[in-house]
Amino acid sequence: MKHIYIVFTILLTTFFAGTYAQQASISGRVVDEQQKPLDLATVNLLNATDSSVVRTIFPDEQGNFAFLGVQYGEYRISAVLVGYEDASSEVLKITSEVGSKEIPALILRNENTVLAEVAVTAPQRPLVERKPDMLVVNVENSTLAAGNTAMDILERSPGVTVDKDDNISLMGKQGVTVMIDGKLTHLSADQLANFLRNTDGNTIKSIELITNPSSKYDASGTAGMINIVLKKNRMAGTNGSVTVGAGYGFGHKANTSLNLNHKEGPLNVYGTYSYMNNRGGNEFDIFRSIVQPGGANTDFQQYTDFIRQNSSHSYRAGIDYQTSDRNVIGVSMNGYASGNDNDNSSNTLIGRTILSPDSTLATSSIFDGNYTSLAVNVNNQFSIDSNGRKLVADVDISRFSNRNKANYSNTLYLPSGDMKDEPLVSRSDMPTIIDIRVAKVDYTHPFGKDNKLEAGMKYSNVASDNDMRFENQVDGVWQNAANRTNHFVYEEQVSAAYLNYHTQLGKWGVQAGLRSEYTVSDGNSITLGNRIKRDYIDFFPSVFVNYNLSDNHQMGVSYSKRINRPNYGNLNPFEYFLDQYTFERGNPYLRPEYTHAFDFSYTLLQRYNLSAGYSRTNDVIAESMNQNDETKQTWVSRDNLAKQDIWYANVNAPVKIAKWWDTNTNLNAFYMAFDGVLNGQQLDQGQFAWQLRSNHTFTIWPTFTAEASANYQSSLIYSVYRIGAQWSIDAGLNKSFYNKKANLKFSVSDIFDTRIQDVRTRFAGLHAIINQKNETRVARLTLTYNFGTLKNGARRETQSEEKSRINMP
Repeated sequence: MKHIYIVFTILLTTFFAGTYAQQASISGRVVDEQQKPLDLATVNLLNATDSSVVRTIFPDEQGNFAFLGVQYGEYRISAVLVGYEDASSEVLKITSEVGSKEIPALILRNENTVLAEVAVTAPQRPLVERKPDMLVVNVENSTLAAGNTAMDILERSPGVTVDKDDNISLMGKQGVTVMIDGKLTHLSADQLANFLRNTDGNTIKSIELITNPSSKYDASGTAGMINIVLKKNRMAGTNGSVTVGAGYGFGHKANTSLNLNHKEGPLNVYGTYSYMNNRGGNEFDIFRSIVQPGGANTDFQQYTDFIRQNSSHSYRAGIDYQTSDRNVIGVSMNGYASGNDNDNSSNTLIGRTILSPDSTLATSSIFDGNYTSLAVNVNNQFSIDSNGRKLVADVDISRFSNRNKANYSNTLYLPSGDMKDEPLVSRSDMPTIIDIRVAKVDYTHPFGKDNKLEAGMKYSNVASDNDMRFENQVDGVWQNAANRTNHFVYEEQVSAAYLNYHTQLGKWGVQAGLRSEYTVSDGNSITLGNRIKRDYIDFFPSVFVNYNLSDNHQMGVSYSKRINRPNYGNLNPFEYFLDQYTFERGNPYLRPEYTHAFDFSYTLLQRYNLSAGYSRTNDVIAESMNQNDETKQTWVSRDNLAKQDIWYANVNAPVKIAKWWDTNTNLNAFYMAFDGVLNGQQLDQGQFAWQLRSNHTFTIWPTFTAEASANYQSSLIYSVYRIGAQWSIDAGLNKSFYNKKANLKFSVSDIFDTRIQDVRTRFAGLHAIINQKNETRVARLTLTYNFGTLKNGARRETQSEEKSRINMP
């Protein structure tokens, strides 16, 4: 691995030194007809051949500007400002004989339109749009996203499913990497679910679904990546928005958020605060039948009610400062603090037949959870020259602290109503601390107009400390339960480097990349004396080939190799207690799974998109249910299977039925098969399945719109489970007023309350049926007000910020 970094460093140094000698400067001034400086104008350096923007800067208070480090070539300078006619220079030829060039003043003439205050609204994007390398769900102005959490929005995104345990799948495949603003999430599945359920959907701009990432991205995530893009504001002056919302489903919902942004000159300051308070619940029923030695059956029918009360405060703040026309430095901080109280009660009928049970187990579980996080990011983007060479560096430091306390009471009753045994009273305390340290640098080097090299290095260190203490009450005294107490410490370090090359050869576009990642992991169960260390190096190639047959026909093929490392929560051998007969157990011997993915894409008329592909995952990590026939205990764990094969096809079709009616339909069909040995028996099964999501937007009046969404998921097989079909319909209304500064949105999700999860398994002597009804029908009313003015309507933006890569719980 050391040799990789040496070669990479030499290569990077060579690129930096290559073109500094071929640079010049262009300066000038922007004024109005009275020769007064216009410091709010936007000045663009344009390529003379195709008018593409090479760089954008802003004049100083005297209207002066200067482009430094301009490479040799032919350019034009343009200046724009709302309320004025655009102005541009003649073609400027920059050669070795021109060290610096000053152009005549650019005079912007008034359009005779006086705007004392301008309300700037972005053009309405389609709810779902297809880009060459991703599917984008634009939820910023959607009524269906108003008042919902990030998890709610993900569940409504095309091709995304969330199962009963909050595991996220993309195009039918588990192993998805979730990012926030391009930053990786180094969290377990339950911690990620908690974070997403405590993230206000009003702070989200869009969801990016990337099924086959390039080598530039981390290799983790065998099913691809989901990037949650948060709202940003880069307009001049002081701007912001305030949102208040209320809803009702199983219980009350309340949310409020405040977004502020101040942009003046090179300085941009922004901040967001949101508060959520929700009461919810769900029902969870499990039937399982155990065949005991001798052939007798013991059946369990468990009915569980979950009641949740959670409140959360989340915040985000940052500063961007443009130290020069080529350099931007930024510092940001984000975090949250939430409290979750769960009151769960269940009754389990036990006997040879549940129609005439031998006993009944009554279980009460009261959970008190507190979750906090704090993450700090420092980043710098340096534009080396006007040809697009740039260097972006990021450093992220974050800590997530979770503390879950629980009290359990298990009592067995005879059919007569008398207690069979003394109640089993228990309690647990599970503090978890996760520390994340990430450093990353990315370099971009164009070679002319049609070629570009990207290179980068990254180091991440994730440390998790989980200290689970479990006690039973015996004769009024709390005693340690050694079989359920466990202190588990896990540390993982990943060092990575990548090269990614783009070239355009006529109608052909080619991108090829190679990423190398060296992983060192150490999982230590201190209580059990079980320690497993691993270190391994992997190489991950990727190739993308696109062909532009015409403006109306584009197609492409791609290949990539990816990895999904075991979640450190799943590596913890501790048993997560539900009741004395059911629990979840980690597996410290899990190995990483590797996926080879092939994809084909076709775009018709720049609107209709078809993609199809095949993936083979070796050593796939699959969930299974296990049982002990003698103790009658059942538990969930994860094991490595030999392989998983998935064939899929996805069609995305935006159709404008009428001037007032826009639709977008996404159909995903796939065949998923598993092969391997599980619980000592051969597993070889698969099934065809499909998912449909159809979104409709109706423009009733210019300020009044309606939305509706229909969703369907067929039955499917995953590992040993057969999952039943689901369908739902969502709808909403949006009314704008006060010159579109205010929006009132009303929505109802799962109007007919039809989303019920039905999961069944009959494998290796285990027969189980699981029915879960989450709180899916929720009505919400949300009011958003945008405030702030733009003097002269100027559109002032800093240069585009490069996305980095960390996350939160």
